[in-house]
Amino acid sequence: MVDITILYYAALKLCSFHGEEIAMRRQELERVAYDILLGNLRRGTAEWNGQDYSFVVPSLTGYPFQWFWDSCFHAIALTHIDHDQAKSELDTLMSAALPNGFIPHIIFWESEKRDYFLDQNLVATINPNFSCTIQPPILAYAVERVYQATSDEAFRERSLPVLVNYYRWLKENRDPDNDGLLSIIQPEEAGTDCSPKYDEILGLTDLSNQGFIKALNKIYSAYELIRSDDLRMLDANVFHVEDVLVNSIYALSLQSLARLLGNTPESIIFQDEASRTIESLLNKCWDAGTEAFLDLNGVQEIPNSMVTISSLMPIILQDIPSDKVKRLVDKWIISEDQFWLPYPLPSVPASNPKFMPGNPQGFIWRGPSWINTNWFITKGLRLHGYHQLADDISSKSLACVEQSGFREYYNPYTGEGLGAKNFGWSTLILDM
Repeated sequence: MVDITILYYAALKLCSFHGEEIAMRRQELERVAYDILLGNLRRGTAEWNGQDYSFVVPSLTGYPFQWFWDSCFHAIALTHIDHDQAKSELDTLMSAALPNGFIPHIIFWESEKRDYFLDQNLVATINPNFSCTIQPPILAYAVERVYQATSDEAFRERSLPVLVNYYRWLKENRDPDNDGLLSIIQPEEAGTDCSPKYDEILGLTDLSNQGFIKALNKIYSAYELIRSDDLRMLDANVFHVEDVLVNSIYALSLQSLARLLGNTPESIIFQDEASRTIESLLNKCWDAGTEAFLDLNGVQEIPNSMVTISSLMPIILQDIPSDKVKRLVDKWIISEDQFWLPYPLPSVPASNPKFMPGNPQGFIWRGPSWINTNWFITKGLRLHGYHQLADDISSKSLACVEQSGFREYYNPYTGEGLGAKNFGWSTLILDM
């Protein structure tokens, strides 16, 4: 398959950084990003429920279905180039909501591809048409961004009942101790699948993708008889993690939902829940010695001492005190021993003994830099006044795209593109 971003890189060579040519460079970036998103677009009617769909797959190779947070990222990127498809992306995702509010991690719209995919990948399912797990709950934020871009009241109004039910489901099924922090039941739910921060709780000693799958199979086996009951799975304490990345995104999206609801009693409820989540992130997850936010493992809420890109994620929240933001920036983000590598920000700091800048056999989230986490961090830095630092990260992220195309992730030392090609969420560079 031809990587169309090679053509993009060649075109960029014709442009400089001055005057009208900056606009030309932006236009070329948008054009190639749109070509990728259109190339990954799937439209049709699902055989299993008669539902029309229109969404962007993450990549034509290896990712043939709709992934929850990928679609949210695609919609945000599409606000810069195609408002109608941005709405269709989220409409399709929300159309998969179950009556109880749950929205799956993966929806198998094209069922003819499902069996082969499930033979090659480990996915938790109860219903054969979608997964039974979650991903980071960024949906309300994505809906707000699309609404802001389009001013489409009908889109907002049809989204609200789905959003309200979804975030209620999360609260009722993933916060058993009522502290505002959601718990995940397996590592894929955080989107940072093979992160070394999960090694201990997984009992992972074979540091390879094969070792990870073996450890994951043990979790799946433990859940086999209780897979339909999230609270029982959490109570089993097999993999019970209050993940900082997940909860930072949860708080951000609860605030978005509160704004979308306007001046209503429900708006106050969701804003209060966001405040509770932020309070728990500050009081439970901030570690003064480490000067970073740490996940909490198990029903005992044992702090996970390992710092990863997730430890920086609360920076996306306005309510994080400036002194804590400064410590995250000074000690971690701009330290050349930690996250400030030639092509930042790596998913694991360079000081970590388990840091892997490449991706041996798909053992992901153990070192490479990702556009989506860079996008989050730049948004947070701008929110807290670190505009130049955000610009620097954006520029270095763009350099990765220029060099290697829109890839799944990048080597933080060389900028080499790794993983899937023509990867959808890397078009978030348009929003940085």
